[in-house]
Amino acid sequence: MAALPDVASTALDLPAVADLDALVDEVAGHVEPGSVVVGHSLGGVVVMHLAERHSSVLAGLVLVTAPVGAEDPESARARGPGRRPERGGVRGDRLRGHGGHLLRRSRPRPAGPRGATARRAGVRAGAVAAHSVAIGAWRDRWELPAQAPCPVPIVGASDDQVVPTEEQRRWAEKNSAPHVAFVEIPETGHMLPVEDTEQLSNALSDWLSSLEG
Repeated sequence: MAALPDVASTALDLPAVADLDALVDEVAGHVEPGSVVVGHSLGGVVVMHLAERHSSVLAGLVLVTAPVGAEDPESARARGPGRRPERGGVRGDRLRGHGGHLLRRSRPRPAGPRGATARRAGVRAGAVAAHSVAIGAWRDRWELPAQAPCPVPIVGASDDQVVPTEEQRRWAEKNSAPHVAFVEIPETGHMLPVEDTEQLSNALSDWLSSLEG
């Protein structure tokens, strides 16, 4: 957001809701009509579902290295209620059955008593666990961009091994339409928002300028 100084932007802090419909319904209450919504990676699952349920509030839908097809049944079952975060180096950010996707909270550790820090960490882990269950219900989105009622740029990364680059290219080709654009950021992987913030912000700025034109 800091790389887009001329754009009024807000980061949505997703509530700890484990039902995808309920999750996007709550998110919709924080989206002003006429907004462009951006979803990266599994955030793309949330905003695509938002576009299906609350299309009237959107002026644009930006999908950054977003998953396309439905999740395989084994991974979906692994996301089910009662599953616990894996132990390991990412401290609960990687959930069993995530298929390599990561949900991270890149916030500084809050100051204060150690107990308060532990409670906040527990809240974050609970939110990630809830989101893991919610997004397990995502459906195949191969035809969504062309069917969307608003402009949709698909932003891919040249070396994405989580959502394969070739899959992103096929997705864009399948959804060839005047309101669908495809941008591929060179020399980046799945985490391109932090790998090359400048190129991504430039691509978004160019796209926003084309809407105004």
